[in-house]
Amino acid sequence: MSPVRPWSVVVWCLSLPVMAQNLTRASCQGPAYDVLIAGGSSGAAGAAIGAGRMGVKVLLLEDTPVAGGMLANGISNIDSYSYESLSGVFEEFRYAVRAHYQRELPGDPFFQARKTRVLHPDGRSRAAHEASEGGRWEPRVAAQIFRKMIGALPGVEVWYSVRFEGVVMEGKRIAGLRVKRGAETLTVCGTVVVDATHEGDIAAWAGAPYRVGREARSRLEPHAGQIYYFNGTGEILPGSTGQADAGIPSSGYRLTVQSVAGRKAKLLERPAGYDAAEYRLAPCSVSTSVPNRKFEVNVNPVGSELPGANWGWPEAGLEDRQRLAAKYRQHALGFLYHLQTACGRTDLELAQDEYADNGNVPYRMFLREGRRIEGRAMMSEADVNPFLAGQGWRPPLRADSIAVGHYPLDAKPVRAKTDDSQPDKGEGDFYLANVSAPFQVPYGAILPREVEGLLVPVALSATHVAFSAVRMDPTWTVTGQAAGVAAAMSVRRGIPPALLKVEELQEQLLKQRIRLAFYWDLPLDHPDFAALQTLSLRGWLEGYPDRTIKPDQPLTRGEAAALLVRAFNVWPSISDIHFSDIPTEHWAFRAVETLHDHGLLTHFNLPPLWPAAGGYRPREHWEFLKPKSQRPFDPARPVQRAEWCGAINQLAGRAACTPGVANRSIPRGEAARELLQYSGRSAARSIPLPSEGARP
Repeated sequence: MSPVRPWSVVVWCLSLPVMAQNLTRASCQGPAYDVLIAGGSSGAAGAAIGAGRMGVKVLLLEDTPVAGGMLANGISNIDSYSYESLSGVFEEFRYAVRAHYQRELPGDPFFQARKTRVLHPDGRSRAAHEASEGGRWEPRVAAQIFRKMIGALPGVEVWYSVRFEGVVMEGKRIAGLRVKRGAETLTVCGTVVVDATHEGDIAAWAGAPYRVGREARSRLEPHAGQIYYFNGTGEILPGSTGQADAGIPSSGYRLTVQSVAGRKAKLLERPAGYDAAEYRLAPCSVSTSVPNRKFEVNVNPVGSELPGANWGWPEAGLEDRQRLAAKYRQHALGFLYHLQTACGRTDLELAQDEYADNGNVPYRMFLREGRRIEGRAMMSEADVNPFLAGQGWRPPLRADSIAVGHYPLDAKPVRAKTDDSQPDKGEGDFYLANVSAPFQVPYGAILPREVEGLLVPVALSATHVAFSAVRMDPTWTVTGQAAGVAAAMSVRRGIPPALLKVEELQEQLLKQRIRLAFYWDLPLDHPDFAALQTLSLRGWLEGYPDRTIKPDQPLTRGEAAALLVRAFNVWPSISDIHFSDIPTEHWAFRAVETLHDHGLLTHFNLPPLWPAAGGYRPREHWEFLKPKSQRPFDPARPVQRAEWCGAINQLAGRAACTPGVANRSIPRGEAARELLQYSGRSAARSIPLPSEGARP
């Protein structure tokens, strides 16, 4: 799609194009900040915290009265399939939620430890939203937590309830924003701008290419385009053409309702335009329970949401969005009225202590998908569904990863369901819970093409299908945090975000405890977390097929051989098959034989055999000889420190590694940390975990 103009005039500053290596604010006139963050998403809050912790001057422009995006506007539980995938600011938020309710509601049975059953084929993935683990919250509590987290950073300023009206451009570089704050319209300038809007407005106005709607079905996108799907059997239904169109998933207001006791609930008057037929197929359900007898109203495809009417929202102007928002607000209230009347739920009412200045209705509508930029990298279904192009449960490695997400490919209907005889939930809906896995988000996905000085961590570069998994707040919060860190580094180094070395960015992200590669058994506070993450991104370590890394397990001789060859980029050299327990099909064959050919197995007490053969004996040696003996290598035996250090010192060309206790085995995490040290790059030192509650 081609960019559209905003609902107000865009300010184009006429100046010569800025050279790629030069970041200045020469032409923008107005209050100046290092980093401008635009948007009322969880990604905006993450970006403000990430940049603020880097010590730069930040302005967060929030378009509602609260920070935290949908986490403070009705989404009241964690959308993740594992706690082990959570990290960064979102994990800090979860700790803070848990600590809050431990203080405020001690002993409440709602917070008793209850584990969601594991039904996923991988034996581990499950809905990670138990109240006892900080997985459920009230929106007002989320708003308080984010306000406190942001308020703790002296370099971060927040303007609430602003409206975005345009951008200031210097050639192809974005230099500032036009905003309306109260009755005043003004320009604010930034060295780097982060577009954290759900719609991708800032990127579009700046001229970044983007997409709206669904791509056509393709080899790596088998669920793209028009599709009918039955979740009950996991099958694509007849009538699925796979054709591209402009459809986006259904939207709705996530009302927060409360079940009252001891008094009559405050019942709604019949909403204007209420049509009982619209809710004929709606269940008498309110979905997710949250603390203090509250519920998150998330009933779709028929219920609190309205498919199809929102297709124009991403590119619409202010007046059209306000009109659509009013329509969706009335539809959500109509569903509550349906619950109170048709379903007899007279105990339910809008939670009176939520959104008190907005009629107890969230400040923003839940827009699952707006524009999606075309970035320097584009995520596809194959990045989330590991069985399309990955290995087992592991999708393809993204070496430039800036975040990890874990949620199924979860697309909602783009058209209202009209045929009750078919089992689908509406055209466009599918939920691929059993073939989704933890995935990585590449840095290139938040770097728009054709615009400099801009990062887009929410309306990021992904196909419609991939976006259906990426769009969850645990992921958005961290992609936002990564964008904030990248923006701050860009300011400090005086180069555009696109020219940052991704390895140096990742080092800073690891310091902020952001997970970049996924393993079930590598907690954020493990002493070798950063080292193992870094080696994984470099491709030196792959972990095990079950997506564990076993950081405290002794490194085996076979693993040591493979790790040394990769870390020191040893040229492969295979002259023969020298070891009885390392046949050609063994996974470590190439590495072990390479170390043998380079004379490095002497440190493993396996010196070359040729010295024992003596000199040349014509009668014996004139023919084509073949090896007559093989030795065992014992690949599963733990490598000893003396063996490890001897090989490292020879490869490094210096006495870098000291054995200490020579016959001690070496854990995998320790080995990773030492390899980073000897390659001249130390593992990143993490910031402390929040003091509020211990890691579960």
